[in-house]
Amino acid sequence: MTIRTARDGRVLTVLIDAPPHNYMNRSLIEALQAVVREVDRDPGIGAVVVGSAVPGRYITHWDIADLSATAESAPRLPPAGARLLLGAVRALTAAGAGRLLGRSKLAGVHGVVRWHDLVLRIMRSPAVWIAAIDGPCGGGGLEMSVFFDQRIASARSSFVVPELTIGLTTTLGAQRLTHLAGPARALRMLLDGEPYTASEALDLGVIDRVCAVDPMAEAQRLAARYARRPRVQVGRQKRLINRAYRASARATLTGEGVSQISGVPSAATRSALRRWLEMRRPDGESVFLTDMRPWADGTAIDLNPPPPER
Repeated sequence: MTIRTARDGRVLTVLIDAPPHNYMNRSLIEALQAVVREVDRDPGIGAVVVGSAVPGRYITHWDIADLSATAESAPRLPPAGARLLLGAVRALTAAGAGRLLGRSKLAGVHGVVRWHDLVLRIMRSPAVWIAAIDGPCGGGGLEMSVFFDQRIASARSSFVVPELTIGLTTTLGAQRLTHLAGPARALRMLLDGEPYTASEALDLGVIDRVCAVDPMAEAQRLAARYARRPRVQVGRQKRLINRAYRASARATLTGEGVSQISGVPSAATRSALRRWLEMRRPDGESVFLTDMRPWADGTAIDLNPPPPER
């Protein structure tokens, strides 16, 4: 996973480059953390456009092979234990132990902490962040992008949050999906577990614009315009808007992180992830693109097996 960056005046363009499928992983989070730090330091950057260097792709979803490996090795914890562990890893990361944690058995938990930190910093960033979406945008890619300030998509783009189909909850996106679409429609998107078209996502409020042409050109046009706004005041305005919700972003992210950390190692989830990998084509294409129906219908695997007989 690599990213490419280019600067044009006050606009920084970031292209995600992980061919052929543009799956998300922890290295992308680390790379975007570096971008956020650069933007925070440089008062000359007024807007950031995030797109893809792979034609016809945005961020397909999280790398399921990586997630399955995490699920197989992660400790099984009840929610209360997961909450304590998440808090401890968060404190250790803040204290500078991130590299050590990233190489330990707690790498998965550390990844959640780093991901949470990334989206919180984007919410506080004095620059305007715009997603230029052209192609599949799902799972972690959509969860992260709903924390951006604007999302612009091509008509051929599709949007899916498939976590419940493989026995997971969201890691960070539920609160923002709820803010954008409302609680009932956000839950419906998660329960449906199948792709929404760009026009459907626009109707839900998950994206802001649909372009008949290249969304990158439209995103950069808007970015150049928004970058002329006073950077310090933009940061203050974003914080005011994001504080308008009663629950803090940090508290809600903690709840999502706890649910994910305690749920990933479950037997049903591990079985679902293994089944997903078995169904994957040799070229590595996402099953959510090639064979989504059994997952959306809930027939790919039984996520509610009967309890063992006593």
